Amino acid sequence: MKHSTRTRTTALASVFLVTSALALGACAGSDNNTGAAGGGTLTIQGDAGNPQLVENFNPLVIPTELHGAQLMYEPLEIRSPIDGHFTPYLATGHTFTNPKTVVFTIRQGVTWSDGKPFTAQDVVFTYDLLKKYPELDATGIWSQITKATASGNKVTVTFKQPNVPFVGVLAAQVIVPEHIWSTIKNPAKFTNTKPVGTGPFTLDKFAPTQYSLKKNADYWQADKIAPDEVVMPAQSTNQSTNQLDVTSGKFDWSYNYLPDVEKTFVSRDKAHNTYWFPPGGTIGLFMNLTKQPYSNVDFRKGVSLAIDRGTIADKAVNGYETGASQSGLILPNLEKWLDTSIPEKGNVAQDTNGALAEFQKAGYSQKGGKLVDSSGKQVAMSIMLPSNYSDWVAAGKEVVNELGAIGIKASLDTPTATQYTSATQSGNYDVAFGGFGGTGDPYTDFNNMLNSAFAAPIGTATANNFERFKDPTVDEALNTLAGATGEAAQKTAVDQLQQDMYNKVPIVLMYYGGSWGLFSTKNFVGWPSAKDPYALPTSYNNEILEVVTHLQRAS
Repeated sequence: MKHSTRTRTTALASVFLVTSALALGACAGSDNNTGAAGGGTLTIQGDAGNPQLVENFNPLVIPTELHGAQLMYEPLEIRSPIDGHFTPYLATGHTFTNPKTVVFTIRQGVTWSDGKPFTAQDVVFTYDLLKKYPELDATGIWSQITKATASGNKVTVTFKQPNVPFVGVLAAQVIVPEHIWSTIKNPAKFTNTKPVGTGPFTLDKFAPTQYSLKKNADYWQADKIAPDEVVMPAQSTNQSTNQLDVTSGKFDWSYNYLPDVEKTFVSRDKAHNTYWFPPGGTIGLFMNLTKQPYSNVDFRKGVSLAIDRGTIADKAVNGYETGASQSGLILPNLEKWLDTSIPEKGNVAQDTNGALAEFQKAGYSQKGGKLVDSSGKQVAMSIMLPSNYSDWVAAGKEVVNELGAIGIKASLDTPTATQYTSATQSGNYDVAFGGFGGTGDPYTDFNNMLNSAFAAPIGTATANNFERFKDPTVDEALNTLAGATGEAAQKTAVDQLQQDMYNKVPIVLMYYGGSWGLFSTKNFVGWPSAKDPYALPTSYNNEILEVVTHLQRAS
């Protein structure tokens, strides 16, 4: 089964890829503990091969780099996709001097793994490299900034227009060494087989079926790194094989959806096997708002009231996640932003009578078990989603049944993922499943899906707001939030955006998609959990750095 957290938030977002082997190091089952201070091998379910791994540790090519690159190269800071807090890495922090200017304070005493000093100029060089090679600028940094300059241990970045929340994207950019990359003819095609970074690990051995990393003894916070080695066996392209590898105890850390996780995983080693499946995004129904009846807000409210979000979540992800709040916030992750005036925290219960009342306002009524317009024609709805997203397909079938129960003739259209992406981005669809949110930042979540600037004409592709929502009140709130540096002004704007999501229903939000973290505490402890949610358990993006720097040896 495909995992459910698929967001369309930025060109980067983090594409949700989860990825026997040659024995380059001890596997997770080996009992090679050497105490809490450090030692031992951490085995992580690794990258997908096609059919084998390709040696390419270019950290600027996203998302095609091997995920181990995230442990060799560091960003300035990492913004939590859970609640938006920042963890400092190569920068100790940032300050806005005005809504268009941010200053990063660069950490001192850091060296590259070849012994050369890391400086603020490396940061500016990296940003300038993205400008020179736009194909590397996957997060659109130069669409938002005009320049980056270094002075001492400060890096100042100037925006084209106020965009305070974009600092999270700037901060997340991994930094490469100028003394090496300035000599590379084409960084976009550079495979980087001898990576030099500032991170906690360096490359040790590579083979098409597995690679290993060794601890960087000169890492600036080496005392926080428990493993001496990280091993990443190649993951099969066959999901069933991957699940068997996980349940056999091959890994310390896996990212994989497992049905009945208590039985299939936890029971295999009750003393050590554990999991955490936090919400990482929201799955919604994106109606094409350029078409009737979807452009009618009363019709959209009717659809929202007609569905049972809890049942849909059960069908999609076996109840691991819950129905989603129509506020647009992932709860409880972003509860600090919740507008408490919204009823039931934005959770909309199924209400058939309420749905029929909304449909009546929109000009539709139920006759003979069918929802029909004034001419007696039944409402028909084609719902598009990729055929290989099996959790979405399961949810889609339930949505079809529930809409059918109220009289809508709904059906699923299940093209390939490529066809789905092309159709939704160009606006050539009726209704589609899609992802909303998951960045940890309300502005980014709302902006990407609701900003009218993204609402391209039908036939013209857009990466965001593919439902083509346009509303001046929403745009105004987004503009206010973009320029707000104070929490009070930010909260007022976020409240307005929640009200618009709840009352105007630009997207019918259905359920939360999960992040499928599976752990063994046999060799290492300190994994993220509901009690300690310091990071999402996603091993394919910079959260891997957050997790590895938190681990401790098991006693």
